Amino acid sequence: MESELDTPPKPSAKPLALLGRDEMNLAEFPIALLTDRIPKDQREAVYQDEIFDERTGRTLARKLTIQAGNRGLTTAVDDEVILALIQITKAKNGFSNKRVEFSRFELINKLGWPNAGSSYDRIELALDRWTSVYLKYENAWRDNRTKTWTSPQGFHIIDNFKLNDSRTSGDQLELMPSYITWNDVIFDSFQAGYLKPLDYDLCMGLRNSTAKRMYRFLDKRFHFKPDWLFSLKELAHEHIGMGRHYEGPSHLKRNLQPAIEELEAVGFLEPLAEAERFSKEGKEWKIRLIQKAASQTAALVITPTVEPEQSPLVAELIKRGVTAKSAAELVQQHQAEAIQAKIDVFDWLVEKQDKRVAKSPEGYLVKSITDDYKSPKSFVPAAERQRQQDARQAKERQDADIRQQKQKQEAAEKVEKGRIIDYWDSLTPEQQAECQAAADAQADPTELAQQTGPFKSFGQSIRRQEYIRQLLRNRQPEDA
Repeated sequence: MESELDTPPKPSAKPLALLGRDEMNLAEFPIALLTDRIPKDQREAVYQDEIFDERTGRTLARKLTIQAGNRGLTTAVDDEVILALIQITKAKNGFSNKRVEFSRFELINKLGWPNAGSSYDRIELALDRWTSVYLKYENAWRDNRTKTWTSPQGFHIIDNFKLNDSRTSGDQLELMPSYITWNDVIFDSFQAGYLKPLDYDLCMGLRNSTAKRMYRFLDKRFHFKPDWLFSLKELAHEHIGMGRHYEGPSHLKRNLQPAIEELEAVGFLEPLAEAERFSKEGKEWKIRLIQKAASQTAALVITPTVEPEQSPLVAELIKRGVTAKSAAELVQQHQAEAIQAKIDVFDWLVEKQDKRVAKSPEGYLVKSITDDYKSPKSFVPAAERQRQQDARQAKERQDADIRQQKQKQEAAEKVEKGRIIDYWDSLTPEQQAECQAAADAQADPTELAQQTGPFKSFGQSIRRQEYIRQLLRNRQPEDA
């Protein structure tokens, strides 16, 4: 019997060239938390399971440990940034170069975010996290070259990055590329072909973060077989990444149900009655997930059942890292003016790089709304910040104009001085004496009589230069 991980992917409803890609190790275990609010003391996340490895005939205990970096653990939004970067890598170089250039505008467009300052800042936070969050895989990272599970190894997904400010418009976007450099471990997996086709547009179109995570995991597993029976707790905690405070089966069912319904609505999962979906074997609850027939899925994917419009306030919260579900709940439960005021304070704190939003910006934003945080005493409203920014920019433009005029003037004077020297050097000694006499003749006799010693020589030089300057200026129209 073939191993699940060596089975070739089944044909997709879309042509292969139009599909995105997903790295299969990243689809198996979560690499980010689903929540927006990460507990302050949580510096680690662990996911593990056991599988039967048919090649060795042994049961393997697999484990992924995620250790927080200086910006905290990664969230669902950060995971989406990695998935988008995989698509950009495919488009840019076909996974041939681990350094990938792009513009921030290009990346936020791939993510479907608005072209706004907060989107650019959120990308920077995501890359900060990915270069510092440490992943340790123990029998959980598949090496596609050897078809084996690798011994324990740890790495950061991204080694380094550089972001240029691409907030301008037009052709200038292409002049300021940003870049990321993939870590050798994940890039080797790209090159070894441990990638599966992914309907990226469908995945990113899902509104529920749990649905997105479930889609990526099941999309990989369905390549092996279309009908799966999972342990409910193992699926929810170890592969979807739901918090472990959801322990009871009723909690798990309730929190998985919105994701299941959305995946049914887009034609990815076969609808099942609750008794068919959830069953109990002894003391353990199971969940059954069946892939929708390909012909039915193809028709539904073209016109997915999702709401075409989204509340502007919900969109504002989402682009600042809040999940769609949390954003919708906040908008339903709190007044729009109050939420907008908290967003204004949040943007100000992010702009100032305040320590209160350093670890989990989206978590702070949600908490500030639910707990009605007071505005800091030094808070400056958005309208005033915009006025100050406009004033700074106007002053910078004025200073730049003054500098430019000064530089032009200095350059013109340098050219003119060179022409004066060249003219003087071109004269014979007799002509130089005549020129000096003509220059002195224009001076005040009393002033000439008072100049002696070095002052006389200096005065002659000044008069001579001014005389030649006027001579050259008078001749310029004739030369032209």
